[in-house]
Amino acid sequence: MESLSSLWSQFRPRPERAEEVAAEEERKRAVIEKLARAIVSRRLEAPATLFLELNRPLGFIYSQAAFFAQPFLSFFLSPADVQAAAEVLDDPKAMDSLLDTIGAMSEDSRRRAPAQRGRRRE
Repeated sequence: MESLSSLWSQFRPRPERAEEVAAEEERKRAVIEKLARAIVSRRLEAPATLFLELNRPLGFIYSQAAFFAQPFLSFFLSPADVQAAAEVLDDPKAMDSLLDTIGAMSEDSRRRAPAQRGRRRE
């Protein structure tokens, strides 16, 4: 019969390997880029930034709602994308990164816009 300490050791969290942590960060970065690109391409930077800033304290609840609605959202998005987006909503650092990425992409698109408008007139 196993002792209580050996049973407890099986439930103790294991340290994550560096490769797993790096892969997780890369996946989050890719999802953040994808979300930011979709927001900027639709020119919804201001409403998205306002929504994300105002609802920052509710990020955990939104992430749990996304996990709950994953079967329904999978009609529109892949399950991996839904899970990654829910993880981004849950992580405050990822939310900051998303807001920074939206701001950077928005600024970049504004810089390109006058050059593209000038080419169209020619």
